[in-house]
Amino acid sequence: MTATMEAKGASNNLKSNQSLSVRQKMMIGMFCWGVQSWHQAEMFKDKGFDRKYLDAKKALHTGLVAYGLGIVLFVLYLQL
Repeated sequence: MTATMEAKGASNNLKSNQSLSVRQKMMIGMFCWGVQSWHQAEMFKDKGFDRKYLDAKKALHTGLVAYGLGIVLFVLYLQL
């Protein structure tokens, strides 16, 4: 009984420390405006992937900043 509880605790610990791959970060960052990306980040949190959740949130915010900066630079370019 305790062996199964220890194994479950160890698997939860491993699960919470997994990070997103570079490809996942790029995809989440590129599609940050969609509801699906935000929902996927919340699903990581619900399933116990704490580090994946933090990585996804960081990628979402980085994507929003990149798109915002791109739009601002484009509008400034058109003004000049």
